[in-house]
Formats: sequence, C-alpha cells, structure tokens
Amino acid sequence: MTVIANRNEGQRPALHFTPKIGFMNDPNGLVYSKGVWHLYYQLNDRNLVAGHPEWGHATSTDLLTWKWHEKAIKAPSDHESIFSGCCVVDCNNTSGEFDESTGSDDRIVAIYTLHTQGHQTQDIAFSSDGGYIFTPYKHNPVLDIGWADFRDPKVLWHALSNQWVMVVAKCHQFKVGFYGSPDLVHWHHLSDFEGAGVRGYQYEMPNLVEVPFDDDNQRKKWVLFLSIGPGAPLGGSFTQYYVGEFDGTNFTSDDNYLRTADLGKDWYAAQTWFNSPDGKAYGIGWASNWQYCNRVPAERYRSAMSLPRKFTVREVPLNANTKSLSLISRPIDLSIARLPSNDAAMVYTNGSAKISPSIDVIYQRHMQGSTGAFEFKLNIKSVTSPARVTVDIANPSGRSVQLNFVVDDQGMFISMDRGRIRTGSSWDHPLFDDKVCMWVPSTQTVYDVHVIIDVYVCELFAIDGAYAFTNTFFLQDGVASTLTVSQEVTDTEVFDVYELCPLASA
Repeated sequence: MTVIANRNEGQRPALHFTPKIGFMNDPNGLVYSKGVWHLYYQLNDRNLVAGHPEWGHATSTDLLTWKWHEKAIKAPSDHESIFSGCCVVDCNNTSGEFDESTGSDDRIVAIYTLHTQGHQTQDIAFSSDGGYIFTPYKHNPVLDIGWADFRDPKVLWHALSNQWVMVVAKCHQFKVGFYGSPDLVHWHHLSDFEGAGVRGYQYEMPNLVEVPFDDDNQRKKWVLFLSIGPGAPLGGSFTQYYVGEFDGTNFTSDDNYLRTADLGKDWYAAQTWFNSPDGKAYGIGWASNWQYCNRVPAERYRSAMSLPRKFTVREVPLNANTKSLSLISRPIDLSIARLPSNDAAMVYTNGSAKISPSIDVIYQRHMQGSTGAFEFKLNIKSVTSPARVTVDIANPSGRSVQLNFVVDDQGMFISMDRGRIRTGSSWDHPLFDDKVCMWVPSTQTVYDVHVIIDVYVCELFAIDGAYAFTNTFFLQDGVASTLTVSQEVTDTEVFDVYELCPLASA
C-alpha cells in the first residue's frame, strides 16, 4: 500500500469512512467474507438530512481503505424505506434459496427492516455474488407483529442450539426481542430482554455478540449492545451494553449495571461484523449524534463512521476495592497509514518553553502534510495535588480545539473544548456542547491515553481501551496541523506521534 500525503478533499477525513454523497447514519449489514469486509449503511443520497434511507455499500480488505459501491438494497417505492439490519453468510444454504453453483462464501443474506408509515416489518434479501447485488425474498416479510416501531434486526448463528437467532428492538416497549429460526425465513419468538440502564425515548440497534477475554481468546462472554436515542446522559443518542450469558433462548445480564460503550457525544448504533476472522470481535459506530446530525457543516456529504474497533472484555477497577467486567475498545492498527516521522519537527522537552511561569510546553509539532489526521499517545503520572495537562490542536489560522486532563488523587477528569470561541466556526447549534467531558477513576499510577484526530473526528482511548471518548469538532479556515502539549505540576510523556494519511493501492 502507498499513502496519499496531501489529499484534502473539502476536509474529508483521511481514514474514517464517509459516504460519497448524501446523508449517512447507522452502520448496517457488517459481514466478512472471502477476505473482504463489507460495510453497508443507512444512506439518503437525495439530500443532506435524514430521510428515505436505503443501504449504501462499501468494501475494504484492511478496514482502512474503503471502496464505494452502488447501493446494495433500494427502497421498493417512494413510500417505503430500507431501515437498519444485518447480513450473514448462509454457507450451508439453510434458507434453501441458493443453488450449487453459488460458492458457500458468496451466499450472503441481508435481514433488514422495511419501513412504511405506521408499520415496520423484518424482510430478507439474497445475494449470490458475495454481497453486491441483492434480490428481495418473494414472500417478504419474514417477521411481522403489526407494530409501528419494531426494527433493526441483528442475526447470528448459535451453534449450541443449532439455529439462527435474531435480536430486534421493540422500541417503545423498551425490550429487545429474541427470535429463532432454522432457515432465516421462518421465525418464532424465544424471549424478551428488559434490562436496567437508560431507556430514553426508544431502544434501537441491538447487537448480540460473543466477545473474547483480553488475556484469553478461547474464553468468551456475551455482550448485548443497545442504542438509545434520545435520552443519553450527555444528551441525544448513545450506546450502552450488557455483559451476560445467552443459552439459545434467554439473555441474562450478569448484574444489570449501566455500562456505556463510549462516553463521548458522537458514537452511536454500534454494530459488529458477522464472521470476523479468528473468532475476534470487530465493530464500528456512527460518529454523530441525533441532536445535531442534520445541521453539522456539510457540502456533498454529511457524517462519518468511527474507526473500526477490536473488542475484548476485561476486569476493570472502578476503585480500590471493586472491579467490573467491561468492554475494552481499541482502534484497529493504523501502522500502514502512518507517514515516516520527521525528527526535525519542533519538539520541546523538559520545560524548555513556557506558556506561563508554572506551565511548561513539553512538546510541539507542525505536521508535514495537509490531511488534518494524526495520532499521539500520553502517559500522565498520577499525583496527589491537582495537576493539568493541556493538548492544543490548531490549524494554520490559529483556530483550535483543546483537550484538558486534570489529575488528582481521586482520578483524571478529561474534557474537550470544541466551542465557537476557540474553533472560530461560523456554525452553531444549541445542543452541540462547547465542552464535553468524562471521568476516569484513580486506579493506577500512570494514565495512558491514545488520541486519534482525523479532520473533524476525535477518538480518545484511555487505560488500554477501558474508556472511549469520541467527539466531533469543526474548525474554521482549515484542518488541524499543529499539536502542542503543555503541563502544570505533573509529569507527562508524549510518544508515538504520527501523521496519518489515506491509503491507495500500490
């Protein structure tokens, strides 16, 4: 692979997937087959706001380089829409809809919600070419309970009970329905899950997946993702999850604790890939929020996906006495997208420059390219008295966003200042918070932080993936090109600073 060092297509992110044109929201149909990762997504290519979605389609061989394709599933009429859903590989032809000439890995079945005014059903469509062209099942729908808000099916194969299992949102009943099928066509009700946590206005986008333990890929735990919108603790939409057991009929949460998959404002509708290689769990989220997604700055397209993430579970300390089995989120390896480091970049160390008598600039770098994409890591030492680390991310016009880390003996408070005074943005929205924040409890002597900036998306991971924090921001007059790190009182290490660039086939 080669990198494109200076691409800047109207401030389109370098590595985060974006649609070619139109409005994009939920990821759909994630499936891996024959070395190809398929990403389908809710797409309204008639406008730059939500409405009349169909399934857009993109593919990748590395989860970083994406190729756009024609829409995979189109709405039958202007009065119908193709809402969210999933894809599976029906390699054993349980549906009976494939002939022997279709290779087992090319037998892709899409399960999705067909939306009409006041009515939502679960429909299916078949692809015999590996997921590019779909033909709707002639006897659709395959599941209809007569409800107006019954959507977003996610299907998996449960080997122990020898059946396909669907999880689907019973949105305003605040339940997740579980259904079973031998053939993807005939479905019967298994159970309903009604957990604690945040209910908000409605349930959406459930996702059930087995996730390996961090230290042992042979041990796994069931994780049920559930998206809420609106009604998030920070406002708008967010994704929570439950850790538990699934026996083929019932999902039982271990403790019903509220767990948040990402503590930022802009990570929603999390889905995982079916048939991921090596039994690992890979997923992605939509990097926006229903509070303001229809209004953020846009020209040809609107919104981005997060970077794909690798999920595991691990016991995470909540305090000195309590641990919780939690989802661990790590971004996929970005090494192939990194530009070679330029050691001549301006770097201050050991307080050789000062912002004020008590604040030392410990690192500053001006990026070589113009993509507005880079990553860096911090190790911040825990201290007993309050200390601060500030990361300023600025463009050539001096417009910036700022990450602040305040550390004391209780933990670390992380905030992002993305307000108009700092960014200079002419765009504003009353629900696009100027500052967003999260809290990391004091359970270690050093706080590790990994930050990825990609034009207008910031993804932050702390404590080796135990905490994720995704937020968007919009700088006026150009993308970010300078990284400056300063500290007060504490001792901070800045390392693994890399510029990131889009990839192209060699």
